[in-house]
Amino acid sequence: MIELFLGLSLAIIMFSLGLSLEPRDFAVALRQPKALLTGLLCQVIGLPLIAFLLIRLFQLQGDLAFGVMILSCCPGGITSNVMSRWARGDVALSISYTAIVSLLTAVTLPLILGASAGQFLETTDVQFAVAPLSFKVFAIATLPVLIGVVIKQLRSSAATRLEQRCSRLANLLFALILLATLMSQWDVFTAHLEVLGPILISLNVLMLLLGCTLGPLLALPRSQVTILAIESGFQNGTAGIVVGAMLSQPGSNGVLTEMSLPSAVYGVLMLITVAPFVIWRRALVGRSSALM
Repeated sequence: MIELFLGLSLAIIMFSLGLSLEPRDFAVALRQPKALLTGLLCQVIGLPLIAFLLIRLFQLQGDLAFGVMILSCCPGGITSNVMSRWARGDVALSISYTAIVSLLTAVTLPLILGASAGQFLETTDVQFAVAPLSFKVFAIATLPVLIGVVIKQLRSSAATRLEQRCSRLANLLFALILLATLMSQWDVFTAHLEVLGPILISLNVLMLLLGCTLGPLLALPRSQVTILAIESGFQNGTAGIVVGAMLSQPGSNGVLTEMSLPSAVYGVLMLITVAPFVIWRRALVGRSSALM
């Protein structure tokens, strides 16, 4: 029952994202190949690579380590779009990033996790197969986005009204999933916070720094530098929780296990970095406007 609730919740969240998209959103990114390619490389390759190195550096093992890898493979989701708007970044580019990465996740997430599973898990800990996981991720994450895009294209006015309701529901579901995960694993959370905290905050900060460094080197506008940093650094914690639940060993108590915990902890800890980053980027825009 819990697994069904988690899957449906993620599908609703991703459907809400799809309702906010239009085919032209994909075209926005394609017209800016330099920004698009840089962002995809940071999120699809750079983020899992840095997560892997941090896991090794902090000597994290087992399900918690694999949970961090799961988080690093997730798209930004609605959260990154909201952060982009608050930070006064290029919101259209942010939506394009999120849309494309969300579609790619059905392929990239299983492949990366398949390559890293043997590094952290015993063969008896998880029944891991790339093809079944690809199908599940496509069904609950990618397909709802596509359905939302189609509805937006065919019934734009109805999709706009539905998007407002789904957006509120998506935020509520995210909060419920986060709270349920933390409450069900509170002992594990407190026992591992000393290790999980530094790894997750370091991952977030390093990806923000990577985006803020690569953007100026490539002569991207300030608004796109902001988006590059946010899309590289902020992940869909709900997707990480659900994927962690799907991969958890059958027969465990519930499905909110240690593989889901890093994504749940991340959903709380990222507020420590997102607030000052958003304030900083907003201040830069305000200062530029005042000087003009």
